Amino acid sequence: MAFLEWRRFSFFDIHKNIDNGKIAECLQDTNVTVATSGNNHVVLCDLTGWAHLISRSWEITSFKAYELVITHAQQLPHDPLLVTIGEDEAGVTPLIKVWDWSRVDRHGNPQCVKTSRAVPSHMFPTPATALAVHDNKNLLAVGFQDGSVSLFRGDIARQRSGKMKTLSDTGTSPITGLAFKDADKLFVVSRNCVMVCWLTNERCVVLDAMGAVAGCSVLADRHRLTVATSDAIYCYTTEGRGPCYALEGEKLRLNWFRSYLVITTNETSNKPSSSTNTPKSHHVTILDIQNKFIVFSKTFEEIDAVLTEWGSFYILTKNKEMIYLDEKDLQSKLSLLFKKNLYDVAIRIASSQHYDAEGLIEIYKQYGDHLYSKGDLKGAIDQYVKTIGWLETSYVIRKYLESRHLEPLIQYLEELHKKGYATEDHTTLLLTCYVKIDQHDQQGKLKEFINSKDKAIDFDVDVAIKVVRQVSVDDALSLAANHNRHDWYLKMIIEDKKEYIKALDYIAELEFDDADSYMKKYGHKLIQHEPEESTKLLKLLCTDYKPRSRPLVDETSLAGRYREPDRALPDDFIHMFLSNSERLIAFLEHMISTDVKCSTLVYDALIEHYIHVWAKSPDSDKEIYENKILGVLKDPDANYDKDHTLIICQMLGFKAGILHLYEEKKLWRSMVSLEVRAGRAERALGVCRRRGAACPRLWLDVLWAPPPPACLPELLHVVATEKLMSPILVIDCLASTPTYTLGDVRKYLMDVLKSEDEVITRELELATKYKSEIEKMKAHIQVIQHEPVTFQSSRCAACNRPLELPTVHFLCQHSFHQDCFQTYSESERECPACGRPARRSEPPPRAAEALHARLLHQPDPFAVVSEYFGRGLFNKVTVVTEPPTPSTDVPSVQPNKQTSIQTNVQTSAQTNLQNYGPGAEAKLRLQEGQSKQVFVSNAAKQIAPKGTSVVPVPEGRMRVLEQQQYSSSLEANMTRLEPRVHAITIPREQVSPKLSPNISSAVTNSNPFDDTYDETKNPFADEESSDPANPFSEDDDYDKNLNPFA
Repeated sequence: MAFLEWRRFSFFDIHKNIDNGKIAECLQDTNVTVATSGNNHVVLCDLTGWAHLISRSWEITSFKAYELVITHAQQLPHDPLLVTIGEDEAGVTPLIKVWDWSRVDRHGNPQCVKTSRAVPSHMFPTPATALAVHDNKNLLAVGFQDGSVSLFRGDIARQRSGKMKTLSDTGTSPITGLAFKDADKLFVVSRNCVMVCWLTNERCVVLDAMGAVAGCSVLADRHRLTVATSDAIYCYTTEGRGPCYALEGEKLRLNWFRSYLVITTNETSNKPSSSTNTPKSHHVTILDIQNKFIVFSKTFEEIDAVLTEWGSFYILTKNKEMIYLDEKDLQSKLSLLFKKNLYDVAIRIASSQHYDAEGLIEIYKQYGDHLYSKGDLKGAIDQYVKTIGWLETSYVIRKYLESRHLEPLIQYLEELHKKGYATEDHTTLLLTCYVKIDQHDQQGKLKEFINSKDKAIDFDVDVAIKVVRQVSVDDALSLAANHNRHDWYLKMIIEDKKEYIKALDYIAELEFDDADSYMKKYGHKLIQHEPEESTKLLKLLCTDYKPRSRPLVDETSLAGRYREPDRALPDDFIHMFLSNSERLIAFLEHMISTDVKCSTLVYDALIEHYIHVWAKSPDSDKEIYENKILGVLKDPDANYDKDHTLIICQMLGFKAGILHLYEEKKLWRSMVSLEVRAGRAERALGVCRRRGAACPRLWLDVLWAPPPPACLPELLHVVATEKLMSPILVIDCLASTPTYTLGDVRKYLMDVLKSEDEVITRELELATKYKSEIEKMKAHIQVIQHEPVTFQSSRCAACNRPLELPTVHFLCQHSFHQDCFQTYSESERECPACGRPARRSEPPPRAAEALHARLLHQPDPFAVVSEYFGRGLFNKVTVVTEPPTPSTDVPSVQPNKQTSIQTNVQTSAQTNLQNYGPGAEAKLRLQEGQSKQVFVSNAAKQIAPKGTSVVPVPEGRMRVLEQQQYSSSLEANMTRLEPRVHAITIPREQVSPKLSPNISSAVTNSNPFDDTYDETKNPFADEESSDPANPFSEDDDYDKNLNPFA
């Protein structure tokens, strides 16, 4: 490629005499032989052996490096080390010196840290023609006039370190250039060839058989060697020659800085001169190799050196003038290019100099606008594409909305989808453009887009399907299938194509979760149009589902592991069969046969639809469905709701199911009512026979129906036997039916009258008996009230020992010791021997326990509770304490001595009871009988006397009262009468005023027998004295505590 074809720009400004003549003053008349730069300094060497070190502030430090001349020099870029080759004596081997200008000697000059001879291996003096130093300071190469190259290894800053070796196969042509690439390769340029030497194995490879003069080779970008010849510039890598650029003219030197290649050519060599004294002129060209354009080109006077340091270029002319080439800033370059509409160049420059992203996007936008204004729509869209993600998409889309601009718009939208910045609107617009192009040009862009498998365009598939569906349902189906949009596919094939079989086949290919969800969504419509196939798929889905595409034997089966089958809940699909009971029955029967533990909804639905089909079936098929229904109802594993099923049976009139459920729920009266209403009295009687014992009311329900006359004898017999209804009500019930005759109830009436006559006879006999007994009692009472009674008993009726005072005598001729009476008596008005039967061997059950036992065992618990309420057992019971009332009725007949003694002792005991010691319980009971009166709340004719206190009654006393209140014997309900002649009353004056009628105040600590008390005769005395009346008291093993009469 010729440089003449490259665009030319002027990106550098020229500043002359930048050093204010300091360099010219320092060099004076001598000429510069070599120039180098690095580490923020410039080094100039002249013919007299002096080296001049120049800083950024143009301060110059000069020192004598060699006696004669300095031929080569190289300043390391990052270290204060300067390597020079020069001559101290003529005809002697050149010397290599390493200067450390960070250290000075005693004369103030940079210190020379190393000196060695620059000779090849044959050790003959040979002029050095090239020098190269590696940045790591461990490699140094010197080229000689005879074509040999010597390599020095080791630290160049140390005097005695390093080894020298001459490379082989470098030829005989003078070496003109050396350059290190990394630490293992060395480019060697001679006048005849270009080579690369591998330092690891010291192997040299010729890259090109064409060489270059001294100074016309440079290492560009640290990896590519650039060589200038008279006709072109060549680039080399370690693999071989690279690109070349045609450039005519004599090349004097090459320099590289950043991405610029500086070429210095001899301008006067190609022009005829009229005089030999015409000064020479050199042309400087700066190339941007990366962007391929010329950034600077100008002719100067003869140039001694081109220096690249401090971020720019410096040119030293023959007249010792330092010229500074100042590079324009990037913004100035871009402004210059924008004025010339050179946006492509501006983009390349901005990219090479790492311009920020926003700035680049703005350049792309301006470039696109420029191309769009010129009519280059495709070129403009290429630039707009590069702004995706930064520039608003609507800015570009609005420019291409006309139909003739569809292709660039499609290109932009496709790139928008590829980069992931597309929205639903962009996808819709792209597909719309595809459709329009296919309509006009038949390019098939839409099908290509749909069938693409590379996924290069990232778009919203749902939006794409929606748009394509409006144009072509088949294409939309293909798009949905390619991208596994099952919902869209089924929606279109069912709603648009009406191909239900294909929809079912597609669902059968899906995984379980997808198949389950889509059958829930589209199952109703599929069952409506393809009931048989849909039912088959649902059966498979609810038992053991596997996709059709899945192999029968998978890795789980081969490994021997059990896999839980995928099953859907049949409850979720029942509502889809509401319009097709037969298919639903087939589906539910399959579910029940495969899984007995189905839900209640499954069984309820099956029974309900069985009954629906039974109701619509002809008479010939009803028996089949009836057997099926009853089979499910009688199945003990069937999990159905009995209440719900009963309602369905009642609504649809399925009487067999109603009767079965009535039987299950023990609604026998409802069964009887149903049978009677249906006119099946015999069946109603059958129910009564089976369940009448548990529910006697069934017979009365049949009787009130009314039943046919043939059933009356059995009904009336059961009613009479069980006494379910009074005869009057039975007659009233039968009289309300005009169809019954007297002959139908003759036997019942005769039996009733006969039983009534027997009852009347028994009652009369009992009345006569009671009357005679009353007469005898009245006579006996008369005798007791008006005639004296003699007590002749000599032994106690309790302990059977001889009577000793004090004693208690009763008119029944029973006599007791007072302590025995107090021990065994529960009431002072009753004889313990006559009034109470023998104690039971087992205590009676508590009232609450008896009630609970009856509630558990009786068939009608409500009747038991009603009985207890009727008897008043749940009423509140109170005890009323009576104050002592004086008696005015004094008997005229004096009792005998025993009666008097008994009365006095009894009265004294009443006022002086103790609440402790032996016999305390009997004493308290005696006082209770004297001072308390029991009142039952809500009982008739029981009013607490005025001035009495009401206290609760103990449970045992309550039981006694119940037994007395509800005793059926006449004697138990008769009032006990005492002879008035023996009712001795104590005057109020004789009663201590401190005594109280209450039990707590009646018990005192005084002894009522203080006057005539004999301790030896007290059976309750604490002293252990022998009882003369006890024949066992003197025995050694006698224990008083075990004596029941002690």
